[in-house]
Amino acid sequence: MSSNVQKIRLLGSSFSLKVDEDPAYFSKLIKFIETKFSGIQEEMSVHDPLRVAILSCILITDELFKEKDKNRNSLSDKEAAEVEKMTLEIIKLIDSAL
Repeated sequence: MSSNVQKIRLLGSSFSLKVDEDPAYFSKLIKFIETKFSGIQEEMSVHDPLRVAILSCILITDELFKEKDKNRNSLSDKEAAEVEKMTLEIIKLIDSAL
């Protein structure tokens, strides 16, 4: 995918970013961020742009970590055993190659 320049305005700042993502996808990301910012401003009565950005970053990172943990914990016992077996086989192959 070719790079394109996207102009955005967040928390009173305007800037352009060169992105490799589909413009519709990038717009979806920006909309998500704007929603987080608005939520922080309304729910926590925080209006300083830096504080809004930092708190939003923490909340988004929290969501990401929880989603990663959920996916990591979603393996069945059988799948986890298979992954462990494959991992041990890979370790043996690496050991034998060294």
